[in-house]
Amino acid sequence: MTFLQTAVTGFPGAVIILLITGVVALIFTIFLVLDYLKNKKLPHLFIALAFFVVFAAGVLLVLFNDYELLMTPIISMLAVFVPGGLAAALFYESIFGENGKKIGLGYAGFIVLMAVIIVITKAIGSPIASTMVMLAHIPSGLAIVVLPILVYMKDKEWTAILVSVGGLLISVAGMLLAFYVSGILADPTIIFVLLPWILLVVSACFAFGFLYTSKWTFSVPVLKP
Repeated sequence: MTFLQTAVTGFPGAVIILLITGVVALIFTIFLVLDYLKNKKLPHLFIALAFFVVFAAGVLLVLFNDYELLMTPIISMLAVFVPGGLAAALFYESIFGENGKKIGLGYAGFIVLMAVIIVITKAIGSPIASTMVMLAHIPSGLAIVVLPILVYMKDKEWTAILVSVGGLLISVAGMLLAFYVSGILADPTIIFVLLPWILLVVSACFAFGFLYTSKWTFSVPVLKP
């Protein structure tokens, strides 16, 4: 099932919100990469990858002006790296101590494998494509919601909860898209009205949640010198 050429410009404010989201995501991507180059904290590279995909997806939606792009094999593959990159970072640096490095790297490998499987199954129209997407997204979504809560319970930094909130919101957006693709939700209007705003709020929750939690923090001029 595909979207019927649903123009992004058909929804008031969508283009502006997507561009703002993209700019925010790109700024945080740059500073995360710079921090990685300086401090060699691998989780920052995983988080940067997730933010870069958000930036790329937002810009592509604006350029092509069509929400159908969300269902293409390439975008479906790239989308895996948003929750997947964040989950790998959280596994790497949260509550697992030294074992977290092995778990995080192992999960990153799993996400790369699932991304390859998704792009292939989507490209050939395999009936298992949707199942593969769920297998990639569900554990990542659970990790993004649960692990920051456990970090909060351990370290008492409320900013970690922002990451969980972002995880819940992006999971809701994913479920709405899944309902539309499966035919459960016949009218996609509500999805496309809410999607740009959800992406903006999610990006803000992730950005400030990671920035202001000491376990994951990095430097951003003005916000966190």
